[in-house]
Amino acid sequence: MSLGHKKLLVLVVDRDDDLKRKTGISTPLIGFEENLKAAQSLALSDPEEADVNAMFGALRVYKELVEKFGKENVEIATLAGEEREGLEADTKIMHELGEVLKVFHADGVVFISDGVTDEFVLPVISSRVPVISVKRLVVRQSESVERTWLILGRYLRLAFTEPRYARIFLGVPGLLLTVVGILYLLNLVSLPLILTAIGLILIIRGFNVDQKITGIYNWLINMFRMPAYRQLRAFATLVSILLILSGLYIGYISVMTTITTIYSNPPDPSLYTWWWIEKIPLMTGLFLTGSIDIISAAILISVSSSAVYYAFIKDQKFWRTIRSIVLAIWMWAVFKRTGILIVTSILGPFEESQVFLLIIVAILGIATMAVTLIVTRYLSRIYSEYFKPRKEKTL
Repeated sequence: MSLGHKKLLVLVVDRDDDLKRKTGISTPLIGFEENLKAAQSLALSDPEEADVNAMFGALRVYKELVEKFGKENVEIATLAGEEREGLEADTKIMHELGEVLKVFHADGVVFISDGVTDEFVLPVISSRVPVISVKRLVVRQSESVERTWLILGRYLRLAFTEPRYARIFLGVPGLLLTVVGILYLLNLVSLPLILTAIGLILIIRGFNVDQKITGIYNWLINMFRMPAYRQLRAFATLVSILLILSGLYIGYISVMTTITTIYSNPPDPSLYTWWWIEKIPLMTGLFLTGSIDIISAAILISVSSSAVYYAFIKDQKFWRTIRSIVLAIWMWAVFKRTGILIVTSILGPFEESQVFLLIIVAILGIATMAVTLIVTRYLSRIYSEYFKPRKEKTL
C-alpha cells in the first residue's frame, strides 16, 4: 500500500524530560505551532541541548511530508518521559503516545532521534503503532573541535618533518627500541625484564619520581648552606625518617621472629588465612613492643629540634612544640603498656596488674598534659614580647 494512503506521525521523544525542566512546557505537544514554540523556548534556554536539534529536525521533516502527502495525512508530536528515566519514563511515554493517537489516528511513525535513546524508546513506540522510518540527527563538528584537529595534525606533521622535533618523538624511541631488540636477539635480556624496565620507566616518569628524587637531592645539598638552627632541624628530620623506617622494620622482624619461635612451623598464609587472622592481636602487640621505642624516639627528636628552631627564631609556636614533646612521651608510654598487655594476655596468664598499669599511665598522661597546657599558656603570656607570631620561611 502506498504511503499516500497512510497517516504519518512525525514523533520526537525526550526521555529525560529536559523540555519541562528547562522551559516548564508540559507534553504531549501536538501540532506544528506548539512544537515550534517549544523548540524555540528550549533553544533559548539551552542552545547546546541535543533535543533542540531533534525538535527542529522533526519540524523540517514534517514540512517535507506535508508537501508530499498533504496536511491532513501528517502530524507532528513531542513526547517526554521522566528525569530519572527507566520504567517510569517509558510508562509516561506510552501514556502520552496513547493521548496523541486519540487525536491523530496514525498508521505509521517517522521517529526523529538524536541517536541516544533509540534502543530504549523504539520498542515502546512500536508496541502501539508501526515505526516505518527512523531519522537520526548528528550535530556537525564545532569550530573548536575542527581547530583542535588542525593543531593536532600540525604537531604530528612537525614531529615527522622538523628535525628538532623528530629527534625527540622518533629518534629517541627508535633508538631505545633498536637497543632493546638487539639485546633481546643476542639473549642478553629476557622479555619480562624488558617489560619490567619499561614499566619502571613509565612509573617513574608518570608519578614524577625523578623530580621528587631531584628535590630531595637539592634539599640535602642546601642543608649544608643553611643557618645552624635550620641545619639542626633538617638533620633531625632526616634522622627521624630513618628511625621510623628502622622501627617499622624492627617491629616486623620482632613479629616474625616471635611467631616462628612459638610456632615452630607456621602455616602458609595463602593456604591458612584464618590461622593468621586469629594471630592479628598477638602480632599487633609484638609489633608495638618491638617498634614503639624507636618510632617514639624519632618523633621526639623531630619535635625537639622544632622546639630549638622556634626558640632561635623567637616564634610563639615554641610553646606548641613543648606540648607536643609531652604528648609524644605519654603516647609512647600508652602504646608500650598496650603492647605489653596484649602480649602477656595471649602468651601467658592474664595479669590484672598490667591493666592497672595501663590505666595509671593513661591517667597520669592526661593530668600531665593538662598541667603542661596551663603552664605553657601562663609562660606564653609572660614571654609574649620575646615569642611573637610570625610566618615561617620555607626551608
